[in-house]
Amino acid sequence: MSDHGDFPDDEHDPITLSPAVEQFLGDPGTPADVFSAVVAFLVDLRDNPFPHLSMPVPGRPGMHSAPLRRDLGLVEYAVNEAQDPPRIYVSRILRAD
Repeated sequence: MSDHGDFPDDEHDPITLSPAVEQFLGDPGTPADVFSAVVAFLVDLRDNPFPHLSMPVPGRPGMHSAPLRRDLGLVEYAVNEAQDPPRIYVSRILRAD
């Protein structure tokens, strides 16, 4: 357990966010509906590295994309299945607008 209450420490967290995704989530200008959709996706990702409607990205081994709820955009992420639990790197958020 980390100093952050119930959240796992970064060393044992299977999900890593790219600096661009961290900046996106920390930006007060990010619309609430998009922020909410990204957080919901991250929650789903914790349960399953291949959530509903996730698709492999052609020509990029290990990369996947999945739509955000309410068709607000796409998330691109990489999954390293060789580790237990699988390690996930969320590389970018592509907004629909």
